Amino acid sequence: MSTDAETISLTKDDVLLAEANPQQRRLTWELNGVSWAGPMSLEEYIGREQTLSETALSANGGTRYFILHHKSDPNLILSACEVLTKQALVASPASPAKTVPSYGIASVFTPSRFRGHGLASHMLRLVQEAVDGTTLNTQFGALYSDIGRSFYTRLGWPDFPSPQLTMQMEAGYNTAAADSESQEATLLTDEDIPALCSRDCSQLQAALEQRAGSGDADGKTYVAFLPDFTQMAWHFTRASYVARVMREGREVKYRGARTAGGNSWVYWDHDLRENKLKILRVVVGEGDGVAAVKALLRAALREAQDWGLPKVLVWAPGEETSLGALELWKEGGGKLALTFDEREDGSIPSLRWKGGEAPGSVAWEANEYYAWC
Repeated sequence: MSTDAETISLTKDDVLLAEANPQQRRLTWELNGVSWAGPMSLEEYIGREQTLSETALSANGGTRYFILHHKSDPNLILSACEVLTKQALVASPASPAKTVPSYGIASVFTPSRFRGHGLASHMLRLVQEAVDGTTLNTQFGALYSDIGRSFYTRLGWPDFPSPQLTMQMEAGYNTAAADSESQEATLLTDEDIPALCSRDCSQLQAALEQRAGSGDADGKTYVAFLPDFTQMAWHFTRASYVARVMREGREVKYRGARTAGGNSWVYWDHDLRENKLKILRVVVGEGDGVAAVKALLRAALREAQDWGLPKVLVWAPGEETSLGALELWKEGGGKLALTFDEREDGSIPSLRWKGGEAPGSVAWEANEYYAWC
């Protein structure tokens, strides 16, 4: 049959939602890879997606690959997306913090020749129904819009604030610490991460419970995706694959940094395609403050320099992060630029409660890059 949108019928009665089989999954990667692969080759991109599908986060049904296909041809893919199962925390004044299943929607794509027919919207409505009806009992889901704030909001995915900090190094920027620096940081390898993630999850659960039970909660429900090792390992796998492809086999050795006292740390992601080191998560321990985060940010700038990345990106920077960055800027000799802004054209966070009905006002905590998918 013809695959031209002008010569085939594309009404709701002509299409079906299905979970992709391996052949359809590869066809989907071939289609969206035309837009998303660069600067990798298409086969390298498909290799990355296959590798990610084998991570602990995605394997054994952890990621479900949905397609909308023409019912006359199951390989005529009209739109597609991925649904990644994640663990999250929910706390409210009426309920202590608890771990619940949640999900993220990613890689929403419609081939250019089929756009303008409402296919992605129709697919997402069907996917929402499918996810809401699963036995996983997911409480809520998130997605990150690259097409502005209105499209997904109309589909029941209210957008949330997207503050970020970009630290950009000019040529000649010196990352060396001053002799008077009160804090130093040590670098983290893969082996260091699981224990820190476990500690972080416990601390975050306690923090959400305390916040929800405080007098300032105003009846809000607090949510956060768990910063567990399964989530971090997905990012690390992605970064390592791209590094080997784009840097002639170079392996990523360091995944973050920790203060000497061990109470504060960061994880990071080497995004060689965007030429940025992206901070996945900032943890500021009790008793630590600006000096600790400043040392961690300096370590991130050094790592970025080592990989030839001119920028370090932090999502949802807290007060200590912002002040630590400002101190580095003051010491930067005009060779470190800071930009505090809101993302408006990419990765805009949106959240949908099960059934589309949020339990009153929702506060999304720890809305950092680790939760992105």
